[in-house]
Amino acid sequence: MRFLYVQHAHVAQPAFDNSPRIANIASLFPGNRRRMKSTTATTEEPKQVCDLCGSARYQVFATRGRGGSKLTTVICEDCGLVYTNPRPTERENSKFYHTSYWGAYKNQSMPDERFFQRRLPKIRPILAQLRPYLKPGVRVLEIGCSVGALLWSMKEVVGSTGQFTGIEPHEGHAQFAREKKGLDVHNGLLEEVSHKLKPGSFDLVVMNHVLEHTISPTATLATVKKLLKPHGHFVVEVPNVEAPGSRLSHFFHVAHHYSFSPRTLQRLAQKSGFATKRVDSLDGDLPGTRLNAVFEKPVSAEAGVT
Repeated sequence: MRFLYVQHAHVAQPAFDNSPRIANIASLFPGNRRRMKSTTATTEEPKQVCDLCGSARYQVFATRGRGGSKLTTVICEDCGLVYTNPRPTERENSKFYHTSYWGAYKNQSMPDERFFQRRLPKIRPILAQLRPYLKPGVRVLEIGCSVGALLWSMKEVVGSTGQFTGIEPHEGHAQFAREKKGLDVHNGLLEEVSHKLKPGSFDLVVMNHVLEHTISPTATLATVKKLLKPHGHFVVEVPNVEAPGSRLSHFFHVAHHYSFSPRTLQRLAQKSGFATKRVDSLDGDLPGTRLNAVFEKPVSAEAGVT
């Protein structure tokens, strides 16, 4: 199912009103709407404002996450962004992804060849989406590349003319990608290693189910735009919070700080100065559970922003 399509960077982007998307999302999680209440973040509480629009007004949507874990998820009353509140600090987030994520969340702290081989079928859908951009001489950056299954697969498609770089916070996964697969992978979070990368040097930046893990998506997209060449493409895939059949007990997770809808994902890109090429809802375990989007960096920093 395709939600929207903007053909070229020079086409005017649609203006967004501030009407909430709360009812739409709440209706997908039966029985939860009655527990929602309006709240405003205060200086007395260790809570954050919306990263997308800066509003301090939100409704508490859920107090439990996957497995019954304690996790407060809210919906911004002004733009409809769904996020956890409070979120961890940058330091806490960095420590989690450097040391704990793959062991606690994925049960795979020390990767091996079997793990790499199991990853290959899982990345085929996103690889198919990327093929139009994998041309001879392309320069690609993958943020959150794990053991490099997607990065390695893209390199196999393009061959020796391409240049492929990865960023991975877990030392063991980054080391496996470098030593076992011969990939150029930096160990760290994007904000920790982006200074090592030349601005305006990449044709394509990929984030495959990584954006929802960041502390600030707006800061992340600002860095992505800085690293892209003019007319470079940013391909991102995230879970779709508006997917039919989403289960509250499974959808929200301590590692996912944000949950995007087609509308909020596009608005995030627009705010960051990207032009929208497409935002598609694709099937995963359930219909429409994946959002796959392509955004383009305009020639001028102002293009594509309303």
